[in-house]
Amino acid sequence: MFLKYSMNMIFLWLYLLGTASSAPSDEFRSFVHEGELEVTDDAYIKYIIPSGYSPHKIQKQTRLLLRDFVNKDNEYYKILNEHVEAGHTMKGLTFNIYDDNMREAAIALFRLLQFAQDDKIESIKEWASANINNDMLDYALILTSLFRVDALKGHEPPFITKPNYFVNSETIKKAFKLKLNNGKFNPQEAQVQQFYRTNDVISINTNYSSWNLWNKECRDNLDYFREDIGLNSYYYGVHFLYPFWMNSEELTGTDPKYAEKYYYIHQQLIARYNLEKEHLKYLNVSDTSKCYDDYMPYLTYDNGLPFPSRSNIRREWSDDYARIKSVDIAIKECITRGVIFMENGTKIDLTEDNFVDLLAKLIRANFESVQVAKTLRSLFGYGSDGFPTERYNPAPSVLHHPQTSLRDPIYWYMIQSLLKYFDDFSNTLDPYDFSKYQNDEFSIIDNSFTKITTYYEFYQFNLEKIFSNDNNDLRSSPLTFTARQKRLKHTPFSLSFTIDSKYNKTSLVKLFLGPACNEITCFDEFCKFFELDSFIYEVNEGLNILKWSPDTTLKYAFDDYFNIELKSSRKNKFCLFKFPENMIIPKGLEQGLNFTLFILITPVDDDSDLDTLSVPLGFPFHRQTSISNFADFNNYKFYNVTIYHKENSKHANGYFSSHLN
Repeated sequence: MFLKYSMNMIFLWLYLLGTASSAPSDEFRSFVHEGELEVTDDAYIKYIIPSGYSPHKIQKQTRLLLRDFVNKDNEYYKILNEHVEAGHTMKGLTFNIYDDNMREAAIALFRLLQFAQDDKIESIKEWASANINNDMLDYALILTSLFRVDALKGHEPPFITKPNYFVNSETIKKAFKLKLNNGKFNPQEAQVQQFYRTNDVISINTNYSSWNLWNKECRDNLDYFREDIGLNSYYYGVHFLYPFWMNSEELTGTDPKYAEKYYYIHQQLIARYNLEKEHLKYLNVSDTSKCYDDYMPYLTYDNGLPFPSRSNIRREWSDDYARIKSVDIAIKECITRGVIFMENGTKIDLTEDNFVDLLAKLIRANFESVQVAKTLRSLFGYGSDGFPTERYNPAPSVLHHPQTSLRDPIYWYMIQSLLKYFDDFSNTLDPYDFSKYQNDEFSIIDNSFTKITTYYEFYQFNLEKIFSNDNNDLRSSPLTFTARQKRLKHTPFSLSFTIDSKYNKTSLVKLFLGPACNEITCFDEFCKFFELDSFIYEVNEGLNILKWSPDTTLKYAFDDYFNIELKSSRKNKFCLFKFPENMIIPKGLEQGLNFTLFILITPVDDDSDLDTLSVPLGFPFHRQTSISNFADFNNYKFYNVTIYHKENSKHANGYFSSHLN
């Protein structure tokens, strides 16, 4: 049986059902949408606009009119204007990119900004600032900045612009109370509720979600990883790089390798997540605990409503589930046969060279199709009976926002389910021959590594943006209010390698970190290796000293500029679209935890760069390999490295959850 599909039109669900053998498979059986709620436009508006209030008044109250600097025959102007008049872009609404009306309005605004004349873009931004929902405008501006440099003049991290999406609601409530009291508080209350004042800074100690609850089925204590403000900011950036609503043709025009990169980002997230679990093995904690059953986000919206909690509610078999399961079976049969038929009848063979690209596009066309994406988030974000996907919800789930999705453990299982399709096809291929990358031109003859130690860093960031931008009386204060968290961090370290080369040659260097293994078994653990860096390196004939450290590469984002806890001056090296540097090293143990460091150096053409190389992303750990000779080549090495963890027996200025030592 073959499955026909169109990359632009397919609306099949491939995502969750490929995990029959995975831990949360029973949870995914609840993926059923039992009915649709239809409402007219007028009825819809009643849910979002207070009675007696006309959304048409908004535009009349401003001096600027959009039609003054945008052609009113422009299709995006017409779309945006319709949503403005319908009230879908009002300030005060909870912006949700999975809401049809809000998404259409945000895209229309983005297109107007994207294609605006140079002398008009500032006028459009000024008009939008006065008339459009703040979060919707922020979304459109960030996306536009990827297409033109004049859209944004610098952008603060999401945890600065939207703190209540990153820190617990009790912290937000305390900040408001302290603000209203002009920073005055009772010392006993401060001791109990964990806040203190240093000069003009009031710091509020902040734990992670569910810190006061006990769940004997979930003891992995990885909240500090899943809820890290840098990691969740990065995943927000991933959404902008590959918007689910943007078609394959446009994404390909922007980046021909977008599908492969989209896959690899998620594969690396899981690899890094699994490395973080390594220390649990030595603490007698199972890394398969049922942390996905129930989840309480502990976050709050601007309107005061909490982010919905999700409970583990299983559903009975249904026709919807049966149809979805049949699609899953058909997709797996395509993978088994290694062939796909396009809607026009064209036959495409899945091969070693194209399967990642094609499967990534196929899965995106299904997993990220608008209706399926909405249904998924409705049912798994809320649990129970979900929420009607066609209605505006003033309090969507964490899965409805890219910058909060990683907080929920179930989302990590969803990513694993997606990756299983790639594994299924990869397992049908013969292992690739690694021998052509083994050579005697380069020999790694020595190494020197500094000690690597992890610890929990006190990180304070400003909460000022939670106070209304329009209320100057509330914002005008000499006091700074901060959330103070403990975040995983590592001490500065460096890796040094001595390389003996027979020639002057351009080379590719690959650095990976993986679980403890040896040169024979490590390649069997290929999917567990996290890529530290890949770069082009000019090797000279004779001895070369190759040095690497996280602060010498351009691959990572640094957010220490926004840490008020640090007193020294720093440069702003934050980037929304780069992985956070503080998260590259998994938590060690006080007595040391063994990992494996891998380095490969292989020759490439003189004019090569990373984007033009023919090797797959993740090479040489992109899939199973075959190696017949381990002894005669020295252009790659596996090193045992030990990562330590420095524990804090006493917390400075208060206490935090016990596992954050």
